[in-house]
Amino acid sequence: MSTATLHSAAGISFSERLPSRWIISRRQDLIWFIGSALISYCALGLMALGVGVALIQFIWFFGVDGPHVQSTITRTYFDKAERARLGWYLWIPVPLLLLGPAMVWAGLASLFFLFAVCWQQFHIVKQHFGFMMLYKAKNKDRDRKDFLLDRWLLLSSLLIPLGMFVLRTRPLLTQNVPLLAWLPTVALGLYAILAAAWLLRQTQKLRSGAPMNWPKLGLLITVIPLQWLALLNASHYGPDGILRAGIALGLFHSFQYHRLMWFHNRNRYTEPGALLRHGLAARLVSNVGVYIAIAIGLNLVLSFIPSALLPYQTAQAAVWGVAFTHYCMDARIWRVRSDKGLAAALRMT
Repeated sequence: MSTATLHSAAGISFSERLPSRWIISRRQDLIWFIGSALISYCALGLMALGVGVALIQFIWFFGVDGPHVQSTITRTYFDKAERARLGWYLWIPVPLLLLGPAMVWAGLASLFFLFAVCWQQFHIVKQHFGFMMLYKAKNKDRDRKDFLLDRWLLLSSLLIPLGMFVLRTRPLLTQNVPLLAWLPTVALGLYAILAAAWLLRQTQKLRSGAPMNWPKLGLLITVIPLQWLALLNASHYGPDGILRAGIALGLFHSFQYHRLMWFHNRNRYTEPGALLRHGLAARLVSNVGVYIAIAIGLNLVLSFIPSALLPYQTAQAAVWGVAFTHYCMDARIWRVRSDKGLAAALRMT
């Protein structure tokens, strides 16, 4: 059957019948899911030029990162259907808010904040992995060899720099466990082999004319250097350097999240009958301006004001519980394979 016949029969061109290679669209994905990394690179550049970290941190925490944490509330606690599905899990903030203060009172404040930062970075890693899997699904990129290479390249590229940061800024770890001093050398050697294998695989596919998953490749090429640059640069500033890395990595992560959340909200909460099924969420967050205002307002009340008014270690540790709730909730609400409603809202079906 010719392309013209298809066009005549279906009313659309053959190319329009093919599944989208992008999550939203080529333009939107390149701007938000891949291109927003440029903001992170700019932040690193500004800090290197001597722009005050406190100013950049304020903009990041108040305007971008904090609201992205709170935006999860719009599709969990605000959503009648999600509340019924999550059940007892909605109470998870209680122990998470108490975890930090309990560790501070036990004299483990340093360990707690190290744990918090590592969990934050692992959460960012999981999001990038999730985006990669969405692009693999969109492009029917199902080769098992490619999956393993993509998976381990991404995870090692994001976690090895974090491990090196921890070892460089916590010398007591290597002093107490001498074998840890060899860990970066071994990890880098294995990483070099893995990276070479991944590059060889892409070269083979390109030369053979096999389909190339360009959105996935664009994401990997963007995020991997950012992770290495941000964390290795941060290690020169000691343990406090994690703030510099957190700002850079968090900016990219947050812009990605905001755009995906808005894409989801617009699709799910504007469908016929959405108000009856989802309640408050459909009434409030189907408008982008209202969504932004709610996310900023929740961040102001739940994180920013408590952090500003209670600059004590115990209070700061408690505020981390808000972020921990976001990490745990995200692990439950973004499971495309097991949630048909989510797959429909993300236009995966």
